[in-house]
Order: sequence, then structure tokens, then C-alpha cells
Amino acid sequence: MAFGRIQAMRQSQNDSFIVPPLQSGGVMLTYRCDNACQHCLYECSPKHQDPFATEGMIDRIMAALSKERSLDGIHFGGGESSLDFDRLLYAVRGARRHGVHMDYLETNARWCKDEAIASERFQQLRDAGLPGVLISASLFHLEFVPIQKTLNAINAANKVFGGAFVWTSEVLRLMSRLEHDRTYPLKESCRLLGINRENGDLWRLHSYLNPSGRAAKRLSDGLPRYTPEHFANESCGRTLAGTSHFHLDLHGRLFTGHCPGISVATVDDLHPTVTMQTASVFMTLCSGGPFAVWKTYASDWTPDQDGYIGKCHFCLDLRKHLFATQHHPEIETAELYRN
Repeated sequence: MAFGRIQAMRQSQNDSFIVPPLQSGGVMLTYRCDNACQHCLYECSPKHQDPFATEGMIDRIMAALSKERSLDGIHFGGGESSLDFDRLLYAVRGARRHGVHMDYLETNARWCKDEAIASERFQQLRDAGLPGVLISASLFHLEFVPIQKTLNAINAANKVFGGAFVWTSEVLRLMSRLEHDRTYPLKESCRLLGINRENGDLWRLHSYLNPSGRAAKRLSDGLPRYTPEHFANESCGRTLAGTSHFHLDLHGRLFTGHCPGISVATVDDLHPTVTMQTASVFMTLCSGGPFAVWKTYASDWTPDQDGYIGKCHFCLDLRKHLFATQHHPEIETAELYRN
């Protein structure tokens, strides 16, 4: 699609946007993590020294979520929210106090040195109101977390919660062929398990991967690349309006559409009226996608000559450039853009 047609399409769209009612999502208590997984959408790592969400922010988040009548439930994540266990307990109790339905806690299980420790902490969380846990299992987590710790968490969750949600059980079964008491660099685990990184096997095995965040930089081997023109007719309106997997971070910023790094709403107003005057990049993404943003707001910027593995990869690279200009307040989370 020619750029002129994109412009016309953008101008013909409604000139305002309101975030739809929230359905299901995660509360990110921190960007800090004891892992730095190669697939992480939010590029979490131990390098993030920012604090966890304060008790005051947690109260504000839960109060706001309690007013969302379409909300099915939330989960707690990060980062690794168990790194501040007392604050995690406060968040769980806060959700119960405000009547916000909880689904689970996401954890990488690195802290599960043995089943007794895992059981004790899971019991505290259950007593506080948490109904379950999601335990991460991937070749990316295996670089930091031995399989035995994952199994410790699963066994403890089975006892305390009556079951465990393993993400994903298919990958855990595959990894179980390896030694359980050590970690594996990704290159080694792929070699031992017969996974060809050069033909997209990693992406097929971990089908939930998003071509953005750290994955776009670290896991692009074997994937086709495209020029920005390839995405010229791809708008992002439907994605950015999605609230079935939103995230609220420790600063109270709302990210819709499972799309990190661009936010037009906060915990103090989850449904503002967004216009070209208040968030021009967001509105242009909705109607014309990153190609239209490039041509409208960064025509002097040069995209990567090697191309991009997906629209989100192109958009992330573009938004990193725009973040540095500090001209677009909706482009947020220094934690993401400064990595």
C-alpha cells in the first residue's frame, strides 16, 4: 500500500480512542529478574535495580482493577515477583481485599532450592488468597534454572494448590532428557536435544514467542527478514485495543495488546480519551502501523539494512529511536528502551 493511501486511511479513522474494558492481564510488580532470558518480551534482568511496586501503588492498582466489571482475573508477574516475597504477599492480600479475582503467580522457580522451601512459600501465598501458580519451563529458563528446581516447584504446587500450570509441559518433557541438576546454555541444550536453531525450530517449539523484546535481537537465527515496506499495509489498531492480555507495571502504566513500550493509560485513568494531540504515535500505529509512524515522525531514521523478523521487531527498533527524542510521551518504559 502506498504511503499516501496510508495517510488517507489514518485521516479517515475516528479521531479518538478509548481503551476497552479490561478482561484479563498481569500485574508486573517489578522489571527486575534473577534471569535474563533470551526470549523476554520486557527484557527483564538482574540489571534492573528499580524498586518493586510500592504498597501505595499496589493499593491504587487493585482499587482501579476492582472497578473493571469485565475483568475475569489477573496474574502476578514481572520480572520475578518472588524476589521481594513480602511485597508479593502484600499484593496478593491487596487483590483479595479489593475483591479482584486472581488466577495465578508466574514464577521461574529459581528460588525453589528444595520442595520444602517451595511448599512453605506456596502455602503462605495460598493462605493470603492466591489460587494457583504458573511455573515457567523453557530452554531459555534452562540457562538459569536447573530442571530439578522446576520439578521442586511443580511437586510443591501439586501439594499446596492441588495442581500446577506448567508453561509449557511439552517443553518440560523434552528437557527432562537432560541432567536435572545443572543449567544449560541455549546452544548446548539445542545440540543435545537435536533442535536446529537455523530453521526456526526454537520458535515452533516455543510457539508463544513474540518477535519483539529480547527475542527479536537474540533469537532471529533462521527466520526470514523483511524490509519495512513489507509491513506497509499492517495497522495495529486491533492489537492495541486488545485487553485479553494487558499488563500494568510497577509505575501504574497500562500496556494493551501484549505490546510493551507504548502506553496511553495509567492506573489513575485506565480509559482516557486518546487523540492525535495527546498520543500521536499511538494513534498512527492504530490506523497505519509502524510504517506510517516511520514516514510521519522519523523519515530521517534509517531502518536496519538486514531487515526485520516481524512487524513488532520493526516497530521496536523504530520506537527506540523515537524514545531517544523524548517527543512522544506515550513511548514509555525506560527499562525497555535503554537496554
